[in-house]
This record gives sequence, C-alpha cells and structure tokens, in this order.
Amino acid sequence: MSSTHDRGVLALRLLMGSPRIALHGWGKAQALFAEGPVSFADPLHLGATPTLIIAVLTEFVAPMLVLLGVRTRWAASATAATMSVALVFVHGGALTGDHSGELAYLYLVGFVVLAIMGGGRYALERGGRAQEQDARDD
Repeated sequence: MSSTHDRGVLALRLLMGSPRIALHGWGKAQALFAEGPVSFADPLHLGATPTLIIAVLTEFVAPMLVLLGVRTRWAASATAATMSVALVFVHGGALTGDHSGELAYLYLVGFVVLAIMGGGRYALERGGRAQEQDARDD
C-alpha cells in the first residue's frame, strides 16, 4: 500500500473519531457517571442505563480506539452498528427533514469504511511483522 493511502486512513481515523468523542461520546460518558437517575433514550427497549452504557462504549471508547488505531476494525464496526440504530430507530431512516438522520448516516459510512480498511500503517497496534509485510508489499 502507498504511504498516501496510509495517510488517508490515518486522516479518516482522526476525522471520524475526534468529533464522535468530543461532540457525542464525552457528554454521554459524563451522564453515565453523574449523580442521580439516568435519563436516556431507549430505542431498543433495553433500559435507559444499559442503553447509555452501550452508547458510551460505542461513542466514546470505540472511537478512542479508532483514533489511536487499536482494534480499529472491531471498534469501527461497533460504532457503525450504533449509527445504524440511530439512523433507523431514532431518525426513521430519514436523510432529510426536521428529524434528519443525515449525520448518523455520514458517521455510519465513515466507520464502515474504517471497519473494512482497518487502522493502516500508522495505527498503534501495528507491530513488527505487519510493518515488515507492508515493506515487502511496497
């Protein structure tokens, strides 16, 4: 693979993971550990607390792993699954209108691409064998 490709995967990891953490995951993580009862949407009827825990795992922890390039395929798949639920169950699959799921769709697409491509050469979990193989592939 070319270094341009690897830089593109790194950029995608950073550009998908950072806003997911900062704009969505961080607030949910704070809500999870706040005092008092949990009040959170429950589209799959699992209960507010379990749903919030899943949201924190897939909107804070998993994007952090994507950002760092650790278990990227797994982490991106988990986040993509959450974006699928948001798109279908929360936004009714609508990509336009007042309750548009366009943002959920864009996150879904980006994380699906990362789930397919993996972390790339600049991922933290890349070890000696993988880097040696990449060098042979170039």
